[in-house]
Amino acid sequence: MSPAAERVPDAPRAVPAEDATGGTTGRQPVGLTGEQLHAISQARWQGRTISRAARVAAFSGWTMAVFAFITLLSGLFSFVSLMLGVGLSIVSYYELRGSKRLRALDDTAPILLGFNQIALLAIIVLYCSWGIWQAVFGPSPYDSYLAAGGDTAELIEPIYQLNRAIMSAFYVFILCVSVIIQGCGALYYFTRRRHLVAYLRNTPEWVIGTLRIVAE
Repeated sequence: MSPAAERVPDAPRAVPAEDATGGTTGRQPVGLTGEQLHAISQARWQGRTISRAARVAAFSGWTMAVFAFITLLSGLFSFVSLMLGVGLSIVSYYELRGSKRLRALDDTAPILLGFNQIALLAIIVLYCSWGIWQAVFGPSPYDSYLAAGGDTAELIEPIYQLNRAIMSAFYVFILCVSVIIQGCGALYYFTRRRHLVAYLRNTPEWVIGTLRIVAE
């Protein structure tokens, strides 16, 4: 192989970039050669796994933010809904923060996102547990009919039991689905760290610095 083929592109020269007020905003790469642009393009392609994870986290974060907003509105009439909305708001914040840190190639971001999925699962477990308890032991709209006794109570009893069974099954279903989804989500994020660490180790530092500037 010829020496020219083995040559690694030099890092781009960096100069202070001035903002509108005349101050400096940091050191920005200027005068990129075609060879350097190719190196950056190649690095972006090699980091597509990380970029995809950042997009997944962003989508998840904004989706949770929408659900949190809706839940907070219903929380005006329910303390439980209010607490659920607050919990979802916190989780959505850290999900979006983790997405931003992934785009900046922060190798701690996958850990943050993984534990954030576990936190979301904990919130869902608490909510579903409360729902199951309410379905089994909580008040029911049929209680007054059952308390009246007689033929009415005998007619209502099967409906009453069916209603409790359906509500309990609903919360159990949500709980099981959440364990699968959030468990897989946490595993997905945790395994992205291995990819990110390898990417940072195998990519020139000047390319990483350039990509971080672009991500800001």
